[in-house]
Amino acid sequence: MKKIVYVLVSLWLFYSIAICAKNSNSIIFPPRLNPGDTVGLVAPGYRVSENTQMQYAIERIQALGLKVKLGKSLYKRYGYFAGTDQDRANDINQMFADKEVKAIITIRGGWGSNRILSLLNYKLIKNNPKIIIGYSDITSLLLAINAKTGMVTFHGPMAALSWTKFTTKYVQDLLFKGDKITFSNPIEDEDDLIHTKNRIITIRKGKATGRLLGGSLTLLTSLLGSKYLPKFNGAILFVEEVDEDIYRIDRMMTQLKTAGVLDKISGFVFGKCTNCGLGVNGSGPINSTYGSLTIQQVLEHHILPLHISAWYGSMIGHDNKIFTLPEGAMVTIDAENGTIQMLEAAVK
Repeated sequence: MKKIVYVLVSLWLFYSIAICAKNSNSIIFPPRLNPGDTVGLVAPGYRVSENTQMQYAIERIQALGLKVKLGKSLYKRYGYFAGTDQDRANDINQMFADKEVKAIITIRGGWGSNRILSLLNYKLIKNNPKIIIGYSDITSLLLAINAKTGMVTFHGPMAALSWTKFTTKYVQDLLFKGDKITFSNPIEDEDDLIHTKNRIITIRKGKATGRLLGGSLTLLTSLLGSKYLPKFNGAILFVEEVDEDIYRIDRMMTQLKTAGVLDKISGFVFGKCTNCGLGVNGSGPINSTYGSLTIQQVLEHHILPLHISAWYGSMIGHDNKIFTLPEGAMVTIDAENGTIQMLEAAVK
């Protein structure tokens, strides 16, 4: 009888723990934006060097019909950073705590987000879900918040960089309207018999469904082995890069492989690799006498053996026309058509 009771109690405890774990890792969707809302502007890493850039950043947000609240560290300077690590982390914590602030937009990338991850109040962030958006160095911040809270974050434009009509439309449709978007590269008019501009390269045909996670390949690999990286089991991984030699892309993809990340994903999307393979000062690949692999060859080497749906060339990355993607939301990808279809709204 005692054994039966012991077994029943054990099963009940196991079930309770499992339910708690499931609930703690459930997806949190932040509230959508509305015209007239106040948005917090923060610099998690590098500072903006010129006051004109700051003014342009403020005006871009205002052009969306939003009000702007500036982080206290924006005009501070600690080397190349906008204040100390604690200053920059305090700004983010305060923006999440501020009931007036409805969303947080980062001003630029560079470096520094990794340095403040241990200083963020994730309980506060989880209890006050808000849109937070950026890319490049901000990848670390987006992935860490998703990993620690379950909140959907957004890989999209930063305030100090230009917002084209293409880029702005995706921000508005995703974050204001709450649309379930199917992301697809545009077919633009060009003086050629065939379509060549923004064309995708299919690595392996097929469809796959999973949580969308990723960002800068460099920053993603910098989080490997830390507690700030989400679980990639069954995920759709997207990456992009800028100003990297091909061998470095190869090295980082190899690192994802040896760390076990690539073996867990169900689909893969490489966005833009802007100015990649140009070498120092645009002189060409390192050791160019011996030749160089292409991006396509590197990706095929690492991805084809996985037998997952994958393509290269999506409008993701360091460009003036980019998608805004919901980190942590469920999507279905079609590698032959190069589409990312949202299965749920990313804001509530």
